[in-house]
Amino acid sequence: MQNEFQLLLPPAVAKKVDDFLQQAAAELRPYLTPRTPEQRQAMLKMADKTVAFVQKARGYAQANPAFVPAFLSLPDFNTDADALASLAPLHQLLEGLALDTDSTMMVAGSDAYAAALVLYNNIKFLAKNNQPGAQAAYDDLSQRFPGSTNAGRKPKPLQGA
Repeated sequence: MQNEFQLLLPPAVAKKVDDFLQQAAAELRPYLTPRTPEQRQAMLKMADKTVAFVQKARGYAQANPAFVPAFLSLPDFNTDADALASLAPLHQLLEGLALDTDSTMMVAGSDAYAAALVLYNNIKFLAKNNQPGAQAAYDDLSQRFPGSTNAGRKPKPLQGA
């Protein structure tokens, strides 16, 4: 059985990173504007071309104030564009970190799940061959086996017990 994941995140490193991320979250939180999924879905979306469009439009507005309609606040537009520019690199860094963390968890999880399946099947074999303790371990694991109709449920009490 091939095991792709060979690293262990030392607890001290995990604690240090958690402390840094908690501090970063605390620093950023006053400048963030959380939205519900419904609110996010209703909003205009930004992409690479949209960012360039916003920057270009801003340039025209600043160079030609006559282009700006009276109902559009140029200071508000500038604040929004500045916020976008300052948050974009942080967002890219965090997205990359989140993707790499997710990928690493997938590799470790896949390896751990594969090992658990091997162990489960061996315990099942040993239970069929009356290995002491194997039946109890198999019964316990089979209650939690993913995809089992009994997954997460307590075992039924034995008859006459």
